Amino acid sequence: MVEKAIYRIVSSYLGFANVQVSFGTLPNKTFDGDYIVFYRNSTEPYGTKSGRSTLDAVSLQFNIYSHSADQCCLLAETLRGLLDRFSGTTSGIVIQSIEFTNQNNMFDFNEGVNEKGVYQMVQFYSIRTDPEYL
Repeated sequence: MVEKAIYRIVSSYLGFANVQVSFGTLPNKTFDGDYIVFYRNSTEPYGTKSGRSTLDAVSLQFNIYSHSADQCCLLAETLRGLLDRFSGTTSGIVIQSIEFTNQNNMFDFNEGVNEKGVYQMVQFYSIRTDPEYL
């Protein structure tokens, strides 16, 4: 599961020592720090003429939360620097490449959250990896 590798890369990065990182769970409404939540949006297999896919493109979304707009932007820039164009093997998962594909500033769209002083940015990545077969 590529999420296991991504979690290890992001959560073990020293620049995120005070950032909570999770896969698939939203931040607790009483959380007082910075938070990164990621999850899989889609998996696009690349089939071959002779059989099943030998390469998948996994789309991951990262939601970045902070109580400061500047800090939220800094976390987003740091995450992009960490992941964009990464390749290697992590937690036994082969990642051929990670490509940053898009970013949205959600400050104006989360008015209910912003009333509490929480800012959000969303980033999207395409991850080329070996398929997951059992």
